[in-house]
Amino acid sequence: MTHPLIAHFQLLARYNALANQRIYSACAELTDAERKQIRPAFFKSIHNTLNHIMVGDRLWMNRFSCD
Repeated sequence: MTHPLIAHFQLLARYNALANQRIYSACAELTDAERKQIRPAFFKSIHNTLNHIMVGDRLWMNRFSCD
């Protein structure tokens, strides 16, 4: 028998993959300068925001893969 939360976390993982694909596709249209431009946002640039997303994803993947 599988744990009842597995399906829920699989759904969240699919959503995360879709969200990442959409944001990275949109950002691929930007130049390097546009991506790094200082903006009035929490992480100051799109580049820094993408870095935050990547670090968060890596931290979560490490949590899931630890034995």
